[in-house]
Amino acid sequence: MADQPLILYHYPFSPYARRLIWYLKIRGIPYCQCLQPPILPRPDLSTHLSLNYRRIPLLAHGGDLYLDTRLILNLLDTLFPPPPLTADQKTITHLLSTLTTATTLFFKAAELLPSSLPVMKDPKFLKDRATFSPATFATPRTKEDRALSRAEALLEIQSSVRLLEETILSDGRNWVLGGKEPTRADVEGVWVIHWLLTLPPPHNDNALDPAVINKTRYPKTMAWVNRFDQFINALSGKEGRVIKGGEAAELILKGKRGGDIGVDEADPVVKVQGLKKGDVVEVFPTDTGSAFKDRGRLVGVDEREVVWENEKGVRVHAPRLGFRVLGVKGRPSL
Repeated sequence: MADQPLILYHYPFSPYARRLIWYLKIRGIPYCQCLQPPILPRPDLSTHLSLNYRRIPLLAHGGDLYLDTRLILNLLDTLFPPPPLTADQKTITHLLSTLTTATTLFFKAAELLPSSLPVMKDPKFLKDRATFSPATFATPRTKEDRALSRAEALLEIQSSVRLLEETILSDGRNWVLGGKEPTRADVEGVWVIHWLLTLPPPHNDNALDPAVINKTRYPKTMAWVNRFDQFINALSGKEGRVIKGGEAAELILKGKRGGDIGVDEADPVVKVQGLKKGDVVEVFPTDTGSAFKDRGRLVGVDEREVVWENEKGVRVHAPRLGFRVLGVKGRPSL
């Protein structure tokens, strides 16, 4: 199935999208890209594919659409297996992914985005993000509260930088797994701190206080981020071909579908709701964008992912962690 086209839906300044673009370019995996606006509406997804899910990026492979970068990176490793890793290397990669995607680290980084950024002055962007992440963008706070929150956020980012400095990078290695080039482990570990450090001047200094995070305090980590940035910049021009939403939708709706994972009847969520294959379910993220729910017929579910087919016939995949699967009462038709 690796011969099926890969279509990446994203907008260029999404830090989550960069995770995928970096990995695709590092691995030399061919793909197309369907560029999206940073705020709703996104008719390429909502109209052409009947998808309510509002987070970016998404990746289509044939007739299947994958949500969430964690699941997408696993898919890429399945379709295009990387060189074998030792158990220790797998552990490091997984733990770095957990640190940057399954904790509050990204949300703390978002709190450090300076108000001087043009996008942070755009009322349309702020209104859009208030519906996406009310705790970060919609909760009224005093100037003092915001200052304290930013200080605490900076402390958490500093803690993650110190962790890298004192453990994985402490022996002076160039890359996380010690090879000659970056791997998925580097992508998993670098993307949050890279996002803040590479904001255009002077916004980067406004995001990360240079008195707190600098080359003197954390020389190995800062050198690693810079080395990664140079490596990625050298791959400029290897981005995927840009296609329009109509062409992307046509490829997906005509594409071949992957194998059926089946419904694990022992799964606790399946068991407590009595879910069966073909039942109508609602699936949505539990942290951000939870108001945007998708409905379809359950195709498969196991401990790693849930798969449903929506009214357009698109087979959608989401990870189990961070997503809720609810059976629709009465199991109505779509």
